[in-house]
Amino acid sequence: MLRTSLLNPRQLTLSGIREKVGLLTWRELAFAIAGGIALAGVSQFLGRTFHLAWPVPMSGSIITALPRTFILLVILLRIDRFGALTVASVAEVSTKLAAGFIGYWPMSILVPLLAAVLGDIIWQYFRQQPSQRLSLLLTGGSLCGARVLLALSFWLILMRPMSQAGEHLALTVGGIAIINIALGMAAGLLAGISVKRRKGGI
Repeated sequence: MLRTSLLNPRQLTLSGIREKVGLLTWRELAFAIAGGIALAGVSQFLGRTFHLAWPVPMSGSIITALPRTFILLVILLRIDRFGALTVASVAEVSTKLAAGFIGYWPMSILVPLLAAVLGDIIWQYFRQQPSQRLSLLLTGGSLCGARVLLALSFWLILMRPMSQAGEHLALTVGGIAIINIALGMAAGLLAGISVKRRKGGI
């Protein structure tokens, strides 16, 4: 052990700097990138397909909210560092760009990136809860809520005012937002159950 330390002072120095600064390790970085690629697949093959069947703003989020949030929570549980979701989101957007899956750019690029930054902030707050299952429940609902609110904000600003969209559509979009938050909380419950089972050796 001592000989290894003496032979690799540069490696130990880099590890120490990484630990102090809070940077992700290579293994954590690879896990976050893999999670981002999975998010791109969920968004493309589930969300876009559902949206084609029901062309309502943010309708695709209904089918993607639960699996997407579950993946995000797994990333947070595996990489308990600020910036993990942001790295995953960059990987998600990069995957979409590389595969040519980018649609309307504010929704496809800005919303995922901004939602990820908010997600990292949200996790830093809720991870302090005494119960891990409660923190996952609150984080899951908040992640979905933040993403939907961001998407709705861009839609209202860039597409058309809600007042011009009709009362029926406004109620539908509001219902979609509520469903998203409920599904995010459900993903938090599932993540909490999976953690409990893993600890119990089941």
